[in-house]
Amino acid sequence: MDLPIETERLLLRAYRPEDWPQVHAYARDPEVVRYLGWGPDTEAETQAFIHRARAAGEQDPRQEYELAVIFKPTGTLVGGAALKLDPQDPRSVGLGCTLHRLAWGQGLGTELARALVQTGFGQLRARRVWARCRPENVGSCRVMKKAGLRFEEYVQNDRTVRGRRVDSFLCGLGREDWLRRTPAEALTASAGPGTGC
Repeated sequence: MDLPIETERLLLRAYRPEDWPQVHAYARDPEVVRYLGWGPDTEAETQAFIHRARAAGEQDPRQEYELAVIFKPTGTLVGGAALKLDPQDPRSVGLGCTLHRLAWGQGLGTELARALVQTGFGQLRARRVWARCRPENVGSCRVMKKAGLRFEEYVQNDRTVRGRRVDSFLCGLGREDWLRRTPAEALTASAGPGTGC
């Protein structure tokens, strides 16, 4: 996959060791990680995450793309994004994103999620892109819908978060539906690496 990925306001790139203080600014925030399966993180945990993300970038074949999200107008790191290939089915790609609280309410989550969907189908040639979120996380549910993902399943007791079982909404989109919904963008992205968003 070619990096960086750019949208109108965002740039997605590989993490750098010096990114950790800006990552930690949101990773330690209980409100940001409230519905996530990790955090709030200590400084050591944030640094370990950066190390793992960079190590994943060296794997061949690559299974995970953990990316820093930069707000282009200021050059500030405002969040993280992930695209993960299913080891059993590399053409099934899961996505995730987290934004600093100061970046909420500006449409950046939708812009980011749309870029991840586009990249999943375009550069990664996915047959299906999917994501999950907690049902009570209304903001994330709204972002997934705006990014084109459709509700597929309510999964009870899906995973353990901070010692308790939680439910999830599973949302996804198949390649054929993506091609039908956004033909011009989809055909451009289907040309292969280098087309980006």
